[in-house]
Parts: sequence; C-alpha cells; structure tokens
Amino acid sequence: MATTARRRRRAPRSACLIVDRVDDIVDLMPAGIITLADARRVGLDPRRLYAAERRGALARVRPGAFVRATVWAGMTPEERHVVRVRAAATTLHDPVFSHESAAAAWGMPLLGDVADVHIARPRARGGSSWSGVVQHESVDEPKAVRHGGVLVTPVVDTVLDLAATRPFAAAVVVADHALRSGLVAADRLVAAATERQRRRGGRRALVVARFADPRAESPGESLSRARIHELGLPAPALQRRLRDRDGVIGRVDFWWSSLRLVGEFDGRLKYRAGGGVDDPRPPEERVWAEKLREDRLRAAGARVARWTWADALDRDRLAAVLRRGGLYRSA
Repeated sequence: MATTARRRRRAPRSACLIVDRVDDIVDLMPAGIITLADARRVGLDPRRLYAAERRGALARVRPGAFVRATVWAGMTPEERHVVRVRAAATTLHDPVFSHESAAAAWGMPLLGDVADVHIARPRARGGSSWSGVVQHESVDEPKAVRHGGVLVTPVVDTVLDLAATRPFAAAVVVADHALRSGLVAADRLVAAATERQRRRGGRRALVVARFADPRAESPGESLSRARIHELGLPAPALQRRLRDRDGVIGRVDFWWSSLRLVGEFDGRLKYRAGGGVDDPRPPEERVWAEKLREDRLRAAGARVARWTWADALDRDRLAAVLRRGGLYRSA
C-alpha cells in the first residue's frame, strides 16, 4: 500500500515531464488557448504558465488564459478580442457576448484593442462580477444566437447596442461594415433603431442607423466620414467616378463637387505586399499607378486631399487637411 501511495504522489511530476515544453501544450488546446484549469488537468503547475509568459513564450489574453506569444503578436485587434471571448466562454456559464465582443465574433471592425469582454444578462438574474468582464444588464432576457461556437447577440442588436453606448465614430465604423458586408439591411437597421429609441441611448442609435452607408469601403473611410460629420463639414459624395477627356480616371473615396475637391483615405494596407489587397501588382507599381491617377485628377482641375489613420483618428488633424483643400464648416 505504501508503494502505491508513493506512486500516486509521483504521478503529477511524471505528467509535468510529458508537457515540459509549456508553449507546445498550447497547440493541443481548443483554439490554441490554455487556462490555469487546463494546466492543472494535465498535471502542469499553473505557475509554469506565468513563467512562460515572463520569458516571452506565452501571452496572457485575459486573467488565467494564455496563447502563444508569436500567434498573439500577429493578430488584429478583432482577432485578439475573439480569442478573449473564447477564453471567457471556457470559464463563464453560458455567457451571451454582446457589444464589442459580439461585434468581434461577427467579424466587425473595432477601433483599438478592447481588453475586457462584454456580456449581456437580465437584471433580475443578478450575478457575480468577474475580472475583465463588463456586464450589461437589461430588463428582458437578451436575444442570443450561436455563432463561431459562442452565444452572441444578433447582428442588428449588436450594432445598435454599440451605437447606443460607444462614441459616434466608433459606432459608424461598425454600422457601415454591417451594411457593406450584408450582415443586415439598411431598412431593417433603421426600423429596429426606431423601435428602441425610447430606451437608453436609443436616439443616438437611431442617428447612427440613419447615417450608416454601405458605400464606405473600409473602416478608415467610415471613420473619416464620421469625423467629417462631427466637424460640421459639408457631406461628400461617396465612391464617385471621375472622368477626363481620355475617359474614366477612377473612383474616388470622397467628392465635393462644388469645390472640385477629392478626398482620399490612405491606409497603408493597400501599398503593402499581400496584405489582403485584391491587387496582384507589386506595391511599387500600385504607388506609381496612384501617382499617375492623381496627376490626371489635378490636370482635370480637381484638388486632392489625402489623409491617413492618424489624421482620421484626430478630428483637428483631419480638419486641417481638409482646410488646406478649401473645405470649411458651413455657415
């Protein structure tokens, strides 16, 4: 009996030898996430996870949950948040993810890296508080659908929840994407916002729903047109094709016909090799083609204002760019 007892005490140490490479065991876990509970189940001292984090092998994605640091470093903010959602789903009891967390699960763009996960729950149920979790209470049971392996609020509710609680520009980025990608129809979004306008933030949500436009072709363009609106500047036409005597010059992001002013949002992505851009040409050829295009626009009598993410994120910087193009606030 004593021998058996000694063998039982040694078992955890043997298990530790099997998973001695802490970062390797992550690959065996669902979605590449390992939690403290996972470590205990395989006989791994949870402190080894924190040690692996300190040496740079693992990245902590939320309290008690880790992924490979190299994988984490290559993720977009939206991809990182989806990992946080999946990690939270392993420790919470049937959570319904909402707001930014539902948006990330639906593939909608987020401005910045959102650290906390968001869940919806009925006020009557009560509940505990958890580190890194924001709880949104509602009178009724939140609507939920299963998507990507987790329960999330439906698309229309997700968009309007964000429109009611987030800054205007961030909400427009999400709403434009939902329309552009066909996740929801414009009339359905407006109708749903009209129904809930008496709720907290309902009027803000209705403003966003009416402003949303699928013609904004990227999050940067959506952010830009939201900023233009916030600045009180004249609204531009979107995705206008311009011509000269030789034919179509191209389609521009923004066009103010009275000023013959072209506005172009320049994200670095379109000049990067690969990068998810549907253009097989090398980056240097894209840059050269863009220069020739702009030369034709100017020769046709148009002025061109260009801005970047840094400009769009800062209203004053974007206002300065547009002023140099001759665009001022309406009297």
